[in-house]
Amino acid sequence: MLPLSNQTPFAAEGLWTRDERGQEVWLVAIKASFQIDPDGKQTPLKEQVPINMAPVFAADPNELFDDDDFHIEKKHTDVLVEGHVYAPKSQPNVECTARLKVGDLDKIINVTGDRIFVPGPVSFRMSRPEPFVKMPISWRRTYGGTDMEGSKPDWDQRNPIGAGFAVNPQRLVGRTAPNFEYRDAPYRDHRSGRPASFGPVAHHWQPRAKYAGTYGEEWKKTRDPLLPHDFNRLYYQCAPEDQQTKKPLVGYEDVRLGGLNADGFMQFLLPRITFDITTHFKNKPDVKHEEPSIQTLRLRPDDRQFSITWLSALPVPYDEEKLSTTTIRIRRRAGVSPAVSRTGVWTGSD
Repeated sequence: MLPLSNQTPFAAEGLWTRDERGQEVWLVAIKASFQIDPDGKQTPLKEQVPINMAPVFAADPNELFDDDDFHIEKKHTDVLVEGHVYAPKSQPNVECTARLKVGDLDKIINVTGDRIFVPGPVSFRMSRPEPFVKMPISWRRTYGGTDMEGSKPDWDQRNPIGAGFAVNPQRLVGRTAPNFEYRDAPYRDHRSGRPASFGPVAHHWQPRAKYAGTYGEEWKKTRDPLLPHDFNRLYYQCAPEDQQTKKPLVGYEDVRLGGLNADGFMQFLLPRITFDITTHFKNKPDVKHEEPSIQTLRLRPDDRQFSITWLSALPVPYDEEKLSTTTIRIRRRAGVSPAVSRTGVWTGSD
């Protein structure tokens, strides 16, 4: 077991890693998970959501469900949404809008019922959408895909598991069309769509993969096993770029969700929680960590739940064996505010 003394009601784990220069770094992750009660009270879950020691995949092994919680630095807070998009008043409809607003982040996606590609006068067209009550959030339901038929297989590097992409558009006939689209980028053809979803981006998908750096013969000769010189810490960001806050969240931010649960609208303030983290070394002075930053906010509006993950990275000039234990305590917890829940659709400019 790793040496942690967790004196909080939340989940916590520690992990050793190395930074780009090979410096030993002791990472401490804390995850607090809450239930928003009908009266608006935010209550810590009796069974806290555990720390992710490794990436978590959905039932479909090709789709990243959640990333691991250990990254030396995230310059922005990743905001992720798990669950479904709901038609207004949970009544069958052929289209609706979902909106996510957290602090300076504001994202709107249009959602259309199931359609398939059918033969058209020239190439193809989409069938009329089927009514739906709720639509699962998944990268399979937005633009993208892989076309391995023919002599020149290809795929959309931003979303190789999506719908609507093809080398030859005739091969789309009979296949499903995208459900999730940006307002300003509706599906037009087989090569120019724009993926739109609320879930995490896999490590090998663009635009995330471009930050991983160059792993060639020069790297093997001069850097292996360290990260390449052109590695960028933006690689650690797992949310779509428009779900990364400009500045890391700290608490007290306003969260608004439209069309993402059966009530139609959900609003609350994030709690502000600060920690005292101290690492004790054998025959060395104790070290107090800097205040950990909020790396990830994961929203589960279906269940009226959310999780906040903080991470502290402590460079350590000693061998791992010198670490005795790390103590985690809550310094201050405040700002747990009433939630607002009403039936309707929130798509306005407020």
